[in-house]
Amino acid sequence: MLPSIIQLKELVFQRISVEAARPVSDIGPGEAPRFDFNKVKFRVHLETGTVAPEGDAEPRLFAITLGIGIDNSEGKPAPYKVDVVALGLVEVSEKVEKETREDLATVNGASLIYGAIREMVTTLTSRCIPGPFVLPTMDFRDQTQKRPAEAPREAETKVTES
Repeated sequence: MLPSIIQLKELVFQRISVEAARPVSDIGPGEAPRFDFNKVKFRVHLETGTVAPEGDAEPRLFAITLGIGIDNSEGKPAPYKVDVVALGLVEVSEKVEKETREDLATVNGASLIYGAIREMVTTLTSRCIPGPFVLPTMDFRDQTQKRPAEAPREAETKVTES
């Protein structure tokens, strides 16, 4: 086993809000584990910035901010309302070409941070009446610098498959 060329050096949560979407009297026990995410509207906010020592022409450390939200204002209502923002520091190996480091840090860093968000949401909901809520796995490849010019860094995302 070898260490990855991408390392998550630090992860902190800036905001965590998870609440049942309906009153307790309207909730069926254990409905969340069987929930189908098809047509649920997610808010996804992703930002990447460089953290470089002064005079470093080849940055290797990146700050990735990832926000995930489900507010049930559009799309299929989910059993919970979710609003989580996390920040991770991702280091990319010097072996990686300078031109591709930021994209690599963005896609892989967002995936690592999203995994921590999924775990936090599952843990927080595991003792709630609707039951544990495991967010679907996501793909962040559409959030790189090499995306079409008209695609925004902050995107509204519909999950069409779970």
